[in-house]
Amino acid sequence: MELKNQVIQEYLNTGCGYRELAAKYGVSRTTICKWVMIHQGIHNLEATKAQQTNYLSLMARKKKDKGTDIPSNEAVLLQKIAALEKQLADQELKAFVLDTMINVAEKQLNIDIRKKPGTQQSKK
Repeated sequence: MELKNQVIQEYLNTGCGYRELAAKYGVSRTTICKWVMIHQGIHNLEATKAQQTNYLSLMARKKKDKGTDIPSNEAVLLQKIAALEKQLADQELKAFVLDTMINVAEKQLNIDIRKKPGTQQSKK
């Protein structure tokens, strides 16, 4: 607990970064970040300038990323839709051809190929 408080105080008082503190104390950067945020939340402290800068730059990157990802995602989705529509058209054509072949075979061979409704399965 003493190490935690020491790291938090050093961060708040000296303005030293998370990476520097992580290297100095042998604690992960994310752990130090969590400690500081919890400490600030409990004591209602304002975010430091470094935290504000990092937060604002992160938000700007997210907005920039969203702007570029949406059109590429839409393009990918449109390509998938086009491919699925082509597959559907091919399957519909195949079903039509098979249905026509059955109709022609039934007329030429004078036999019933399709199962009629209510027909019982033959017993052996």
